[in-house]
Amino acid sequence: MMLPFGYDVIEYSNEGSESEATEHVVILETKEFEDLQSKLKATPPHGEANIDSDIYRAFSQKLKARLKERVKKGDIICHPFGHTHADLGELFPEARHVEIGIGYPTCHFPLRVYETYQWWSWHQGKDQKAGNAYEWVCPMGYDLTEWQINLKPDDYFLYFGRVIESKGMYALREIARHTDKKIVLCGAGEHERFLSDDIPNLTYLPPVTGKARSKLLGGAKAMLMPTVYTEPFGGAGVEGQLCGTPLLASDHGAFSETVQHGVNGFRCKTLGDWIHALDNVDTLHRKSIANSARAKYSLYNVGSQMHKIFQQVITLNDKGWYSMEPTSAIWK
Repeated sequence: MMLPFGYDVIEYSNEGSESEATEHVVILETKEFEDLQSKLKATPPHGEANIDSDIYRAFSQKLKARLKERVKKGDIICHPFGHTHADLGELFPEARHVEIGIGYPTCHFPLRVYETYQWWSWHQGKDQKAGNAYEWVCPMGYDLTEWQINLKPDDYFLYFGRVIESKGMYALREIARHTDKKIVLCGAGEHERFLSDDIPNLTYLPPVTGKARSKLLGGAKAMLMPTVYTEPFGGAGVEGQLCGTPLLASDHGAFSETVQHGVNGFRCKTLGDWIHALDNVDTLHRKSIANSARAKYSLYNVGSQMHKIFQQVITLNDKGWYSMEPTSAIWK
């Protein structure tokens, strides 16, 4: 994403990553990764990390050695899960450490890029602190070639994500109970808990990956995301919009930014809102939804925003806040 803007990008990840970076530094080879992964007793909950494990310790040890060989003064180290490598700040003080894509509850480094303004505000409230000029907001970016526009969807509505209570599964079940429209539940989790013989229009589909995601999301009349908690971003809903699929979602969290009510979806509170939304998705223009999402979330547009953020980080080595160059992410 950052290559078009003149950056040398070094990716530190495991063997098998389809990297397009300037350099791909392999941390764990496939066999080593699989052997260590098999020893994990349990997968940590989403938003958390199992740092008390052999696989974490092996990755961390090799990562530090690889960084030591390459990091130079002024480099920017991007942390996609900041607190899991908190000690890297002390080990590499000559670099700037930036947490990117923050959609989790626990941060460490002071330079932060959140996925939405809602989630940034959530963190401000949780930590009881004000905002500052060196925290930013930038959405996730997508390779548009992986998401095909579908203007003639099939006759089903789709929930796509983790099948857990906090994602609104009980609300989803009641929505299905009060409509005869077909609703497909797709994702990992204990789906049996939320299905019922007396709701035959609510069915389950095991998780899909790769190109099948675009076909499934694009084929839906609308995506359903009745999330109960404060959603940091809700990537599946945006992925559907890239295909032209409207998003019907809760009226809080990130959805106040990703769903423009009555334009690319509907935000709902009560059961009546949800049923009304199901009945009126055909009033929304799928081509416009796709065009808008693809303009906003393309790799180039998001990369452009990250470029401006990185330029502001770079000025910390010079005039900092007193720099007269307009590098803020709001400038386009």
